[in-house]
Amino acid sequence: MGRELRHLGSTLKLLYQVDRSAFIKGTTASVLESVAYPLMLLVVWRGLDLVLSETKPENLVSRGMVLLGVLFGLLALETVLRMVTDAATSLLEAESAQQVNGRIMSKMAEVPYHLFEDNDFQARYGLLIAQASDRPGQLVQAFIGSLSALVASLAIAATLLAFAPILVLFLLVLLPLTAAEARYHRRVVELQTTASPALFRMMYLAQRSIDATWQRDIRVHRSTILDDEYRLLSSRYLSDLRALLRRYQFIRTAVGLGAAAVMTLAVGAVFWIAGRSPGGPAEAVVLLPALVMGLSQGRSFATGWGAITECLGYLAQLFDFLNRSFEESEAAHEPTSRGAAAPTVA
Repeated sequence: MGRELRHLGSTLKLLYQVDRSAFIKGTTASVLESVAYPLMLLVVWRGLDLVLSETKPENLVSRGMVLLGVLFGLLALETVLRMVTDAATSLLEAESAQQVNGRIMSKMAEVPYHLFEDNDFQARYGLLIAQASDRPGQLVQAFIGSLSALVASLAIAATLLAFAPILVLFLLVLLPLTAAEARYHRRVVELQTTASPALFRMMYLAQRSIDATWQRDIRVHRSTILDDEYRLLSSRYLSDLRALLRRYQFIRTAVGLGAAAVMTLAVGAVFWIAGRSPGGPAEAVVLLPALVMGLSQGRSFATGWGAITECLGYLAQLFDFLNRSFEESEAAHEPTSRGAAAPTVA
């Protein structure tokens, strides 16, 4: 966890340096947007409380218009903030991809030439480089989405705390959901890393399939070597992937069913609380959507944190590559190269 948080900080620092304005606008708009829904619930509650209370008709109309005006303002603000978030996210995705690719290309100049002829190096870093341009952008989406979901969950928890503090305990069921998602995505990265030689070779075979020289030769010899090799590699990889999915599908399903059971009890608690209070119907109209939204936002945070975990798994390898010194590798290889090139004296 500590290593992941360090790489998350490094990536966020990179995104901040890439476009400071877009990063600040995107994160700020995302946080503000996530607070809009709990505020809408409070406005609805005040409206229902106003209708159910003994209020003069003229006061009811004037106060109702004010509440409707506030509700419209919140809806309009949420729409504008969402547009700002989407624009900033798209810009950060494009710029971060260009920045990362530029750093990789600069780093390649430091890599000793003999490593480019090493299959292990190609397998390990070839797939990483292929992933590098997409992962920062995906991390932007996952981070901003998770940040929005987390703030919304906390705001909803604060809303529940104001009406029925005991209901906040039910939201703790989201912690196992988050842990399960993070563990699953961590295993996905491990599988992809282990299978990188096969995945890199599959990528190579796919590229060869559109090469004119290769197509000429395999047609002349009526060979199916590309297709046969690709199918063999893909069947092995898919077999490992299916095994991973079967294992974690059971875990994620069990945790999800547990969360559903707990939230069902929470809804029952809302009905119980509403039946014991004079203003229970108005409170129930707020509490029920708050619970549903809290569960939805909590699941969104769990999914987003899982995506962050997966992105950080690749980005950790990327940062290790960018920070790696190749001087020792070059020094270890240099005597061998010189010895092989030296002429033999008779």
